Amino acid sequence: MPSTTTAANGIRLPHPVIVLGRDDNGKAHASFFPATDAQPASRAASLMGMLALSADNDAVRSLLPKLPRGKLFDSGKAFVPFVKQDLYKQLAAHLPEADRAKAETVRAAPAEVSQQGHAATPSNVPDDWSNILVGSLVLATDDPLEGWFEATVIELKPDSVLRLQWRHYLDLPPFNRKLEDVALLHPSMKL
Repeated sequence: MPSTTTAANGIRLPHPVIVLGRDDNGKAHASFFPATDAQPASRAASLMGMLALSADNDAVRSLLPKLPRGKLFDSGKAFVPFVKQDLYKQLAAHLPEADRAKAETVRAAPAEVSQQGHAATPSNVPDDWSNILVGSLVLATDDPLEGWFEATVIELKPDSVLRLQWRHYLDLPPFNRKLEDVALLHPSMKL
């Protein structure tokens, strides 16, 4: 439960919340949610196997401008982008001692779903756009300022359009991107 501050009139005010955790590849994710979203963000963290850190002191609040703003979804989950390791470690240092070890725990990978609806694991990291097939892992973005994230190709459509599914956000609907609007992972990327 996010902590609050008692205002002069006795009303308890919530603090912004930082949601953080590692994904199935051990990559660090963190984002901040404004005080108005403190409770749903804390619930989303719990639902996603992540941690919620209340920005209830100056040291934690000083880290807020370094973080991307998270997004809450109707499913109760949240979009929590990647952050750099050093920033993640600074955040984790402010967690209660009991949660610090959990902050380093790698979450179990969600089952990936193919176009036919059964479990599938992308096994293809193409080294050229001409090698992209159904099941290929590429990078896509909704907004380049928010970052690029792994997406699995679930369908090749006419006119060089790819039907994609976010790899780690399966509760979001599939989406289309033109071939020139995706990026390739480095070919040495290990899945």
